[in-house]
Order: sequence, then structure tokens, then C-alpha cells
Amino acid sequence: MSHTCLKWLLSLWLGLGLTTASAQTFVMHCDVEGTIPALEDLKLKPAQVTLEIQSLGHNLFLKMNGPAPYAFFLNTLTTEQYEGKNLTNAQRMGLQNRHIKNGDMREVRITRQGLELSGYSDIEYRRKKVRMTFEGTCHTN
Repeated sequence: MSHTCLKWLLSLWLGLGLTTASAQTFVMHCDVEGTIPALEDLKLKPAQVTLEIQSLGHNLFLKMNGPAPYAFFLNTLTTEQYEGKNLTNAQRMGLQNRHIKNGDMREVRITRQGLELSGYSDIEYRRKKVRMTFEGTCHTN
């Protein structure tokens, strides 16, 4: 991992944010595989996704770009529509987001050691709301 990447990740984990006036986007590429535990651990098609992470002040923003159902956006802001939480600690960076009206939740965690990705997202699968869990490994190149 490059020195710049390590410095950026450490600033996220320590809660310092980036020191520049505009948000810089940190990009990681990940191989993920999802399952739906409520449907007898139904395995979803594995995919390659790109994570775009930004830090603005004390808030984190994460966009997961990939095929459905792996594509979504979450952040740590609390608004009229969403309640966000920063779950970051010394071992991992984490974000959780809950839609206030319908209760849908999303969570993403990235371990500091090894850049292991895990989380969940409430999705619609065959006209039924279910929770998809996913995990994978990320790299910065």
C-alpha cells in the first residue's frame, strides 16, 4: 500500500478527516460475494466493485459501484430521510445508514488489516424485502 493511501486510511480511522478544503476521493477495488441468509443462504453472483470513499469534516461518504444488488451509496449524515452512523474504530472503518420511513438499513465495514470488506444491505429480491450480506477483499490498485 502506498504511503499516501496509508496516511489517508489512518486519518479516517483516527477521525481527523482530510486536511484539504475539497474532498478527495479514495478508490479501492473489491471482489465481493453476497448471500441472502433468509433464503437458506442463497448465494448471489460474485462481482467486482469499486468503492469510492470521501471524508468531509466528521462525515464519511461511501459509494459502492458495481452490478445490482451491490451498487449503493451510504454516509454518516443524519437528515430527514436517513440516519447515519460512523462505526469507525482502531480495527476498521465502518458506516451504517438507515432509511427513516421504511427502515431499510445498509452497513459497510473495511478492516484496517488486510482490507477485508463486509456488510449488509436491505434489498428487494423477487418482490420481497430481504437482507443481503456480503464480504470480500479489496486492494488499492
